[in-house]
Amino acid sequence: MSFRSFAFLALSVAMSGAGAPGFADGGSPPAAPPQEVQREKDRHSHPSTHATVPAQPAPAAVETPVAGAVEKAVEEGSFPHSLQIPGTELSVAFGGYLKADVIQDFDAIGDATQFKTNTIPAEGTAAAAEEGRTTIQANETRLNLDLRSNAGFRAFVEGDFFGSSGGFRLRHAYGELRGLLAGQTWTTFQDISARPQTLDFEGPDGEVFVRQSLVRYTHGFSPAWKWAVAVENPTSQVAIPQGLVGSVKSDLPDFVTSLRHQGERSHFRAATIVRQIRFAGGPDVSDESAAGWGVNLSAVLKVGGSGELRAQYAVGDGISRYIESLSGQNADAVLAAADGLTTLPSQAAVVGYILNWTPKLRSGLAYSWADLDGESLLAGSSIATTQDVRVNLIHKPYELVEVGGELLWGRRENQDGTRGDAVRGLFSVIYHFN
Repeated sequence: MSFRSFAFLALSVAMSGAGAPGFADGGSPPAAPPQEVQREKDRHSHPSTHATVPAQPAPAAVETPVAGAVEKAVEEGSFPHSLQIPGTELSVAFGGYLKADVIQDFDAIGDATQFKTNTIPAEGTAAAAEEGRTTIQANETRLNLDLRSNAGFRAFVEGDFFGSSGGFRLRHAYGELRGLLAGQTWTTFQDISARPQTLDFEGPDGEVFVRQSLVRYTHGFSPAWKWAVAVENPTSQVAIPQGLVGSVKSDLPDFVTSLRHQGERSHFRAATIVRQIRFAGGPDVSDESAAGWGVNLSAVLKVGGSGELRAQYAVGDGISRYIESLSGQNADAVLAAADGLTTLPSQAAVVGYILNWTPKLRSGLAYSWADLDGESLLAGSSIATTQDVRVNLIHKPYELVEVGGELLWGRRENQDGTRGDAVRGLFSVIYHFN
């Protein structure tokens, strides 16, 4: 969109006051647009010339417009909170929110802005002796642009401020047409709709949670059944002995597929992944490769008229980087001089419950657990198990504003049995843009 078009659109919005406030999370297909009122074609003045022009009859009298009638400068778009771009079939929406967090740590933990259980120090270490701290941040603030056409095309871009030193960071950037999606977004291996309610940006550490570049095709067999298949970016995390020359890189993508059933009061989803983990050795070092696999089962079930139960369970070999608390720990596989490349088994589970007390007040409770089996291959100080519990209460005093508090407890246990606990309190204020 040119600057002139953007300026025209912004001015039109200001004049018309279009766009009612509300909450509209992405994910569901846009509703069919209402039939447009046929608009009069644009009138263009003829170019002026210096030629002699024959006299023209006097123009007809101009009708006085009815009092109170205002021409609509911008039409409503084809999906909630969107506006139609003049002269096109495209609709655009600008969204996101501003979020401020006040964080109080009562125990030592490595990450001040996200409750990452893998950064909890073991008892008896110098890091564990440190006192808690107070942190105030607005890094989770995010901005997005959603562009859609009546033909089913969609382009979506979103970022937040969790980049280096609070810099802007890309979260999503993808295009989609007739089931074919390409770009960066949630991995097909995870079920974002089964994530429990949380104010902490990290979320439950036992969940499958990755955004990455991919190409995915989704096909709906019926309104209830949906199947997806994807090739995704093959990032691997391997523990390599010190001094060994080489690099971790795959020459095949991660292959993922999922099947989802949507009912009136529930949904169930199963996803599988097959991946290559490969070490490319340097001079005089042999190449090594191994296969990884995983299964992720998830479900959402409405309970009564105001409750919702959400659950996930993942298990596999060589998939640790897809599990929140095990990611970044070089725990997909271990390279050993005698045994070559050995994948590590892991599993994780999340269960959460959301209760809507009133239309403006809701609470959430969640527990997660993750386990890595690597005692015989990893160092004693390497991560073995994590757990976390979170309970929160969120109030909505105004349609675009939410205020809430959350209490979190987490534990990390290492392969040698040492462990550490941490408790955090969190208060958040969220201002939604639409």
